[in-house]
Amino acid sequence: MLRDRTVAFLCLVLTVLVWSTPITFFDTEFEGVDNDRMAWSCPRPIFAPLPASVDLDAVRAELAATSKSPIESHHPQCRVLNGTQLVLGLLSLAGGIWKGRLWWLSTADAREEKKFARLHAKTSGKPKGMLD
Repeated sequence: MLRDRTVAFLCLVLTVLVWSTPITFFDTEFEGVDNDRMAWSCPRPIFAPLPASVDLDAVRAELAATSKSPIESHHPQCRVLNGTQLVLGLLSLAGGIWKGRLWWLSTADAREEKKFARLHAKTSGKPKGMLD
């Protein structure tokens, strides 16, 4: 059984990971595009939630015009994948906030008891000052 604070921490780490890591492995094949000569990439989802769409005709023309390998381009599915990653990160963030709030509320009494004990630990119960 995981504690609420552990789940909240894992959700927040997952949010950061999902939002900051672009998907880099693509196995999708397109007609007229040789995946062996292409270096597909995607921008980070947090910085580009909806990247510009890729013109496959321009990619095909660049492949035909040059023999240089590999040719770098954003993947045509980045637009959908980045949006999906953004939504998954938002769900994970919401889960982290919710579990963190549950943990904070469940430990409120213990924190108040510690604060009360700390404030009253140095008093002896005897009057001080002008009442001596």
